[in-house]
Amino acid sequence: MKVSFKSLGRGLGLLLAIAMCGAGAWAQQATGSLRGQISDEFGGVIVGATVTLTDAAGKAKTVISESDGSFQIAGLAPGRYQLRVFATGFALHENAEVEVRAGRNELPAITLGVSLEREEVTVASEGPLSVDNASAGAIVLKGKDLEALPEDPDELAAALQALAGPAAGPNGGQITIDGFEGGRIPSRDSIREIRINDNPLSAENDRPGFGGIQILTKPGTDKLRGGFGMTFNDESLNSRNPFLRSPKRPPFQFRQYSGNLSGTIVPKKSSFFVDFNRGETDDNDLINAFAPLRPGTTIIDPTAPQVSFNAAVLSPRRNWNFSPRIDYAINGSHTLVGRYHFFRNDDQNLGVSQFSLPERAFDQTFTSHNVQLTETSILNKTTVNETRFQFIRSRSQQTPLSEALAVNVLSFFEAGGSTGGNSFNEITRWEVTNTTTQARGAHSLKFGARLRGIRLSDFSEGNFNGTYTFSSLEDFRRGVASQFSLTRGEPLGEISQMDFGGFVQDDWKLRPNLTLGAGLRYERQTNLGSNFNFAPRVYLAWSPDGGAGRQAKTVIRLGFGIFYDRLGENIALQVERFNGLNQQQFVVTTPLSDDEIRKAAQAQGLSTEQIDREVARAALARTLLAGYPAIPSLDLLGAFAQSQATRQLAPDATAPYSYISGLIMTRQLTRTSTLNVFFQTYDSRHVLRSRNINAPFNGVRPRLDLGNVNQFETSATQSMRQVTVSMSKQFHRALSLTANYTLGKAQSNADFGGFPMNQYDLEGEYSRTSFDTRHRFMLFGSLGIPILKLSLNPMIIANTGRPFNIITAATTTATASSTTARPSPTLRRAPAPRASVPGESTAPAPPPATWCRRPGATSTSTPTRPGRPGRSTSRATTARAPASSPSTCASGARSASATCRARPSSGGRRPPRSSSNNNSSSRVRAAVRVAAAAATARPTAAARAAAAGARAAAAPAWSAAA
Repeated sequence: MKVSFKSLGRGLGLLLAIAMCGAGAWAQQATGSLRGQISDEFGGVIVGATVTLTDAAGKAKTVISESDGSFQIAGLAPGRYQLRVFATGFALHENAEVEVRAGRNELPAITLGVSLEREEVTVASEGPLSVDNASAGAIVLKGKDLEALPEDPDELAAALQALAGPAAGPNGGQITIDGFEGGRIPSRDSIREIRINDNPLSAENDRPGFGGIQILTKPGTDKLRGGFGMTFNDESLNSRNPFLRSPKRPPFQFRQYSGNLSGTIVPKKSSFFVDFNRGETDDNDLINAFAPLRPGTTIIDPTAPQVSFNAAVLSPRRNWNFSPRIDYAINGSHTLVGRYHFFRNDDQNLGVSQFSLPERAFDQTFTSHNVQLTETSILNKTTVNETRFQFIRSRSQQTPLSEALAVNVLSFFEAGGSTGGNSFNEITRWEVTNTTTQARGAHSLKFGARLRGIRLSDFSEGNFNGTYTFSSLEDFRRGVASQFSLTRGEPLGEISQMDFGGFVQDDWKLRPNLTLGAGLRYERQTNLGSNFNFAPRVYLAWSPDGGAGRQAKTVIRLGFGIFYDRLGENIALQVERFNGLNQQQFVVTTPLSDDEIRKAAQAQGLSTEQIDREVARAALARTLLAGYPAIPSLDLLGAFAQSQATRQLAPDATAPYSYISGLIMTRQLTRTSTLNVFFQTYDSRHVLRSRNINAPFNGVRPRLDLGNVNQFETSATQSMRQVTVSMSKQFHRALSLTANYTLGKAQSNADFGGFPMNQYDLEGEYSRTSFDTRHRFMLFGSLGIPILKLSLNPMIIANTGRPFNIITAATTTATASSTTARPSPTLRRAPAPRASVPGESTAPAPPPATWCRRPGATSTSTPTRPGRPGRSTSRATTARAPASSPSTCASGARSASATCRARPSSGGRRPPRSSSNNNSSSRVRAAVRVAAAAATARPTAAARAAAAGARAAAAPAWSAAA
């Protein structure tokens, strides 16, 4: 038999390869993994439970359950282990007979019963880090950590917002209660757990997790338990108000009563938890006005001497919270949770402060009903489905103390009836959500959808009673007003809106030390023509020193995601209400003298007929303004009718979106201490802004037949950078501390719907946002004193101030308004408006109320070149515009100059720093000088014609709605 060496070599090589594969397969089968899922008695998954597996030699491995309640421990040698599962508020689960075989091992479902009788302190940093946990950097409050939070729901909401920090985006951080949005934050006693900044890039969330707050309420217990508490506070320890000249502190009291009761309805089938809260606050508002009052009364009398009205007015508040919850186990695979929340708040004497006298007060009532249903189905061992339904009905009503004519005397007092009038707001919301979670080997798949709807009815009689405005107290005594305004029309506005969101997400564990996650979300809403709103997200978690049986000490997480936002229903409501047809406003302002009107009109090339019409109109205005306190008839006011500021949505408006990236490094320094470093970038596009596209240019509006046309546009941008360093340390079983420091910077060229300074030039708007907080520090912890059976929970939150804006209350450019004009050493020259309106008249006739005067100043503006703003020269008269006094000139026909030593908060320069309570950390001294100006030369007829043509060719484009 002949056997070649070549054939023999091939045979030996094949045998060697088979042996090596067998050895490799044997080696791989020599270790195993253990998987399981944790839930409560009613089928709800438990997130954040501590799972510890200990072998016969005493070596332990610890992991934390994920968002679906599952956990996995890999790299286990075959043998018998002891399993221990602990979660705050639940009974301890122990199993000393867990057998682990080579390969994959599945545990039966682990059910934890609710227990309030036994508490344990776990060392959070005791175990190894896990790449499975997507919540690194999140703040988790449960057990004794919750005791450091305020009991009052309003104060609790403020404390949680402070813990979450500034959230970018038009709608701020997302707040969910048992997975639902839109509800009120419950009382502290009914909360089981709070998670802040959890899983920020999850495709399940329509908004980023940064600044997000998730609240989980308590289920019922197996035994009847309850609690009751009371809080009382008064003015005894309050500091004296420095603006109140009374030597006594104003009366103040705060009383709060809270309680809860829980127990079993049907043993092992149904339980309940009821929470109630009653708050009573007797607060006060300070009035510091100067008014002519009859002796011994608060009645305004123009003939009475001027007195200083300095007093604290009582403003009581009463509220009720009532929230029952029922958990019901339908069978072994289906559970149902129902929760109802009722809230009512009553405020009295609102609107009374500073110059507003007590007669301007109004009462406000708010009532809310909220029903939530959650059904959880365990379809099989690897699939869980959850369906949620929510219905909210709320009503807010405002009732004025008086409906009399309103009177404003600038810088002295505000009297008469409330300008808000009778109003109410009714909102009906509903929401349906369905999500499915499925485990497939190394994949954890989650997908679902949400459909929401809202119907809003808003009734408002704002300024239906009419308002007289006086420039000074002397004018009020003479009965000569500088302005009269009145609104008439349809007070009711109604809109409805719906939005849809669907998502799919997969977490894939590639290796024991590497997890990759990816997801996609789609958003769509009505009242907005934006359809292609796909938002991908991707993230990974990697432990460079973990795997192969080694405990991970360092975990690095990074990710990127796109998030779409929606335009709120209030945008659609304003567009519907202020469409230029539903309501009409009548405004009569102080005119210039007849000579000044003729000179200014001749400078703009008006005909004799137009000049005579303006002079006659000015004479009628003087007569009406001298008729105080009579309310002019609509026939007389017809000459001064103008559409109320029209609101419209830009034809090219689209959904705002943000792209976010983040990097988190977690390092276990010692057995009981952990360090987190978190860096994120947040860039937004198509941010909402408002712009008056019919603002006066050279004293003439592009559309002479319309007033202000305020357009919502999605043309702004925003950028935020933030780095956070946090450290947790368990010093002792009874002492733990967590410290957190954040350094951030946020800039934008629009403040979520605000107006620019110059309506035709947006180059100088990029600056710090209103929520920009550069430095933020937080410290909280827990200290137990067993001897005294006492627990101390300190919490410290400190941050630098947010920026504020300085306005001149005067028009400093041809296109600014009294609410946006900011002081600047150098005034920018406004560019010409955009494209013309088809069919627009090019005649340089002034719009209504052009020939008006600011108190103490006279000026006109003359164009010197076609399409360029007019130059101004100062006369001897100088007028100083107080910061709190609005201009009485409605159209901004003049140009004026202003100088200020304060740096503007917008325009590319650093704004003045401030504290969060508007107490400036650096003194800002602003001196605004408004110089009166007059034309020095008349343009020729050819120049006037060229200017008119340039205005017509450069006017803004208008939509059909205008």
